[in-house]
This record gives sequence, C-alpha cells and structure tokens, in this order.
Amino acid sequence: MKSVELKTRSVLTVFFIAFFYMLTAKDAAMAVYVEPGDRFTLRLVTPVENNSGRAVWESKYYPSDVLSEKMSDYVFRRMKEIHRIDPIRLMSDIPDFWPVGGFSGKDRIIKISLERFDYLKKDTFGSKVYWDVILHSYVYDGSTRELLFDSVIEESDKRQYVLYQDILDTEPIYWQNFEKSPYWPVIRKALDRALEETVEGYNGYRVVGQIIAKAERVDGSFTVSNRQQDKIYHINLGRQDSVKVGDVLSVIRSSSVRTIAPETPEVHFPQIVGRVRVVFVKDRDAAVEIIKESKDGPIQLGDSVSMPLSGRRDGNDF
Repeated sequence: MKSVELKTRSVLTVFFIAFFYMLTAKDAAMAVYVEPGDRFTLRLVTPVENNSGRAVWESKYYPSDVLSEKMSDYVFRRMKEIHRIDPIRLMSDIPDFWPVGGFSGKDRIIKISLERFDYLKKDTFGSKVYWDVILHSYVYDGSTRELLFDSVIEESDKRQYVLYQDILDTEPIYWQNFEKSPYWPVIRKALDRALEETVEGYNGYRVVGQIIAKAERVDGSFTVSNRQQDKIYHINLGRQDSVKVGDVLSVIRSSSVRTIAPETPEVHFPQIVGRVRVVFVKDRDAAVEIIKESKDGPIQLGDSVSMPLSGRRDGNDF
C-alpha cells in the first residue's frame, strides 16, 4: 500500500511540475519530464544550412562549400554523446517529408541554419580582428512536426595580432586552414548552444525521480557516521539515467490550493525544498546527501528529485 502511495505521488508530482511550467514560463511548456530509463529520438535536419554567404572549400581539388557538411557532422557527433538520445539524420528540410510514424511526443527534431558570419579587421598598432556568428535553430515535435520553439543564438569574439594576413582576407578559404583558425571554435560554440537549448533547461529533457528510502547505518560502519545518518537518502535514479557522483539535484515538493475559479478549482505549485549531492551510484539507484533543505519543510520520503538529462548538475538549473 505504501509503495502504491509513493508511486502515485511521484506521478502526480511530475504532472504538477509540467502543469506549473506550462502556466508560468515562456518556453517551459516545451519541457519534457521523463521517468528513469526513458529513451528519446532526436533528429537533425541535414545539412545544417549555411546562409552566411561565406564558403569553405574542402581543397583546391574540390571547389565546393563543405561548411554545411562540417557543421552537420559536428552536431550529430555531439548528439551521439548525450545519454538516452537516439540520434537520426533527416535528409530533407521540408517538414511535410519528415516521417511521423513510430515517433512519440517526447521526440524532437532540430533544424539549424548559420545566418551570419561577419568579420572585421583593423590594422592599427597590429591587427585587431572582430567576428560574430548568428545561428537560427528551430525545434519541432517529433510526432506531429509542429514547431515548438525557435531561437537566435549569437557568439562573438576578437583578437589582436602582429600585422598579418588573415585567412578570410583571401579567396578561396580552404577547410584545412579554417579548421585551425579561431573562427571554427566560435561556430562550434554556437552549435553547442543550439543543441543545449533543445535537450537541456526549460526547453529540454528533465529526468524526475523520487526519494525512496532513508539510508540505514550499519553498526561499525566507517562509510556513514552517526552525524551523517539523518542526511543520507536513496533515490531511484542511477548510472543508467546519467547520474554521476558529485551531481547536485533539486528536491521538489508540490503544494495544492483551492481557487474561486470553477474551471480550475485546484492549482498545484511545485517548489524547491532542498538540494542533494550524489555520493554513491549504482545502475538504477543512488545515494544522496542533503546539502540544503528548508527549515519549515525538511526533505522527506516521497519528495521528487529533478535534473537535466545533460548539461550542468549544480542544482541551480531548475
């Protein structure tokens, strides 16, 4: 009976969190709250478009622009590094041609285009070089092809050198030189941000687990002291959910209040009541230590724990 009650509370908490963000955050309605063990399909529309007007040749023997191909390969390689993501390439940029059968509402499609790559050089007391990159990314529901959100991402940088000729001063630009220049890392950084907005934070995937047990100290144990015993709990997230030792997770509890609105007689408000740090990990569960909790409502069994599927785990990303 108790396990059923805890399971029910877990499901309700996940629903309350999603419902709250749909009402209160600009893009949070797009956030996907997932249970331990879930896998997702992320499809990249390829090639990543190069609308900047700048071309990068493979070599003098292959006089065609390869920047789109290189950007596509980079993003797809990064997608394969994300836990529980199954990456797929889409070879068409026309939504009507994207397959929808067999995909769920938790799956995502990302389309990226390089819209601007500006470069300015000033030769006064050396060479000052300024450049900026603008990407436009679009994220779609994997099962309906509906546009969920889009964002414009800008990265810029500058450097100062002794007077020299920049690779962008000459045409054509060859990939071998461009890859070693300071410009390619800035484009990669913008591509990383586009991917992060898709899978992290309020727009991405959040894994929601639960505090399922209080740690019991074994007599004579050197691992957990008497003082620590009241601060150690077990959660139902583990290595298979990308949990690592040292991760800091948010602990969440929902409150409910009655309203005077007949269409919404009750609303639920998820609140952060503490933070825990992972101290031990197994495949399907982990032990966490309380590092911060509310004095008025200390952490307890049945509370939910939340973390992004990838990205930072410092407890401040919720």
